[in-house]
Amino acid sequence: MARMTPSEAEQLLGNVPQDAAFRSYNGELYWNLKDLSRALSSMDEATFGHHVTSRKNDFANWTRDSIGDHALAKSLQETQNQATTARRVSERVAFLESRR
Repeated sequence: MARMTPSEAEQLLGNVPQDAAFRSYNGELYWNLKDLSRALSSMDEATFGHHVTSRKNDFANWTRDSIGDHALAKSLQETQNQATTARRVSERVAFLESRR
């Protein structure tokens, strides 16, 4: 696997354009991975369950399509568990911050 450059890490941690912000079922907007990480740690079950089912994973899709983090998206696609999802996003944010 190729090393991640500081500019690549910075780009993955940055805000998405306004039209690409994630609008949660509970009305919150997420602009970046840190926003998503904070939200997942306290998100109610109904909101999480709206976005992650056996047929879809909105967080994985947004991470891939809007953030551009294909590695995290693949990892998120593999789980439907909120605690695991929150941990994976948090760990990815920490990893990216260490590469800045």
